[in-house]
Amino acid sequence: IVDVAVVAKPFLDDIKAFVDKEFPDGNSPKLVGILANEDPFAKMYAKWTRKACERVGLRYETIECKRTELEDKVYELNEDAEISGMMVYYPVFGTLPSFMAGVSMDSYISNCVDFKKDVEGMCFTYIQALYRNQRVMKNDKGRNVKSILPCTPLACVKILEHLQVFDSKEGLAGKTITVINRSQIVGHPLAAMLANDGAEVYSKDIDSMFLFKKDSKGRGRLYETEKNFKDVLKESDVVISGVPSKGYKVPVEDLSNNTVFLNVSSHENVDKEELFQKKKGITYVPKVGKVTVAMLQRNLIRLYNGYHKKE
Repeated sequence: IVDVAVVAKPFLDDIKAFVDKEFPDGNSPKLVGILANEDPFAKMYAKWTRKACERVGLRYETIECKRTELEDKVYELNEDAEISGMMVYYPVFGTLPSFMAGVSMDSYISNCVDFKKDVEGMCFTYIQALYRNQRVMKNDKGRNVKSILPCTPLACVKILEHLQVFDSKEGLAGKTITVINRSQIVGHPLAAMLANDGAEVYSKDIDSMFLFKKDSKGRGRLYETEKNFKDVLKESDVVISGVPSKGYKVPVEDLSNNTVFLNVSSHENVDKEELFQKKKGITYVPKVGKVTVAMLQRNLIRLYNGYHKKE
């Protein structure tokens, strides 16, 4: 069982060292989290984010508003020179279709966030860069700035690096990975990121399964697959599950020995006791939250250095 605090620590140490050195007056980069729902998990995450930022010396503020006021609040914060990054605690409108543009209102709101302040990497600029495997962008001064990647998918990648699933030269080439849940926040971008690094990634959702793998141009691309879920699980070196349901469990009998299993749901998506009883050589990651918060802070520093630092 992996303690992700160990994975997060070097990132947090680097962030704190940077903040202590660059901002002895306490006027460090500021992150704003917008709460426009009554979700208790979102409120808990907001409190957790505040405490995490305080520990490394970053400034943080939670702003609450009605969901009908959210779009205007985002545009207001886009123009606020005091902040370097913002995030919205989703879901806000949930599955409600968009009244403006895009598939849903939540996706529309994510595209209202200025890419220079999008600490979650969810606006179209960063999502397009991800699916094109474009890892570097240019700022207004023509300097290279690394593209911002979604925090939880990035946390999963960093955990796999820590576990040495990545090869230092070949990346994830030769690895088969199954990602369960194709959400726009976690599952979909995560599958693309893993494919960009060379893995064959099976993306499973309620009623479909697709294969992500690199094309001839080095980009993760979507392909049809006729394989069944049971066989794919057997083939997988890594299984990452993010199903937001207390009742969902990945069938242990379908997993192979020596599997790395990452649980990115707030619910446990596998019977842990059965997993260790029936399978050998299992590496189990029960939570990724501490690394996700570290990636959030890392993205904030990257936005500050790339777009907001006064030179």
